[in-house]
Amino acid sequence: MESIADQDLLILIRHDDKDAFTTLFDRYWQRLFQSAKARLGGDDAAKDIVQEIFIKLWQRRSDLNIKGPLENYLQGAVRLSVISHYNSKKVNQVLLEDSLDRINILEDSIESLTDYLDMEQTLTEAVELMPEMLKKIYQLRSENLSVREIAGTLGLAEQTVKNYISEVLRRLRIVIAQKYPEKHLTYMAVLAAMLYN
Repeated sequence: MESIADQDLLILIRHDDKDAFTTLFDRYWQRLFQSAKARLGGDDAAKDIVQEIFIKLWQRRSDLNIKGPLENYLQGAVRLSVISHYNSKKVNQVLLEDSLDRINILEDSIESLTDYLDMEQTLTEAVELMPEMLKKIYQLRSENLSVREIAGTLGLAEQTVKNYISEVLRRLRIVIAQKYPEKHLTYMAVLAAMLYN
């Protein structure tokens, strides 16, 4: 099973294949845990978040239709779950400093991890349709690389990277406004905070 592609594993999982799910879990658990831990600074909360993501994935297996790289989808779920964690746990002011704007925006607007996963799926599909450079910029920024680091990695001027980020947001704004007319302003504010902070 280890050599099976992600999309093939997802097809098996949709048909209740527990071995395929275990393979997917083993493949991504450590990477997602490290990503959550880097944002939270603690093992227990990071483990809880990743566990919850996999539980939801299994619960939604019958209607899974993830287009694009599965890891991007899962990493997006980690990012959004971390924001939710800060909001729900009311952590101390020092930890909230970097996330406070996102928390205020998110309050009462994205109600559950299922909403997060749905939004991340929408974003993944939209980004997959973008030109290669916009895709790269989005992926690198989503991995918490700074504008300067992205510019260095891709050999671009920092202003060019900022322009690309603005173009990614412009395109995502259109998609999100169509799919989430009642919440698109909130979702765009969250997305802008994730890409610009």
